[in-house]
Amino acid sequence: MDMKKNRISRSELDNKTRINQQLMMSDLLSAISETEYPQYILDAIEIIRNWISDVINRVQDSETSDMFNEFFGDVEEEEPNGFDDLFSRLRGLEEFADVAPNLGKGSGKPDTLIISLGSGDYESGIRTAIDHAAVFNRPYCKRVWIISDSFIFGDTVKFIPHVDALAEQGITLRFILVTAWGWVELPLSEASTTKNQFLWKTPKQNIKHKRRK
Repeated sequence: MDMKKNRISRSELDNKTRINQQLMMSDLLSAISETEYPQYILDAIEIIRNWISDVINRVQDSETSDMFNEFFGDVEEEEPNGFDDLFSRLRGLEEFADVAPNLGKGSGKPDTLIISLGSGDYESGIRTAIDHAAVFNRPYCKRVWIISDSFIFGDTVKFIPHVDALAEQGITLRFILVTAWGWVELPLSEASTTKNQFLWKTPKQNIKHKRRK
């Protein structure tokens, strides 16, 4: 018997160990986060998608030529389709999850919604999610949903260690990219990747969901 053929190099062992750890992490995240979407998440996505549609219609009806400023510059004002209007629409979901930026003080629910709209707020949205999970709501937080209209890979990479560290403690961060025409869930790290992500979902699709608790 040729013993050399049966030898496994240290690098091969390390590689197999790394792959097994990644698979275990992925299985853990799937078990923790569940592959189904709670109904209040689907409701939040639909509310935000409709709000974005309303803003787009307002922009198209506007006489201004500065579309970027029209979309992101003045929607914070107290006017139709502003952010006050959006959070007013989301208020009914506070029964199921904390909503941030907070409509009030967090109530210690296991789920939190982080609303991050406007490319300038992308990094702050992820930071808010991590701070909420790791500091402000640590004893209670189990899952944080970041709902955003943009995905910036360069900013996401900086937070991979934070995402994985929280996952090891049983806290998952899930990222939903939403537009007026549909949405998709994207992973925030390699360890959090599952086969159920990357599937674009349109408003007409029937999404499997859990009943509200």
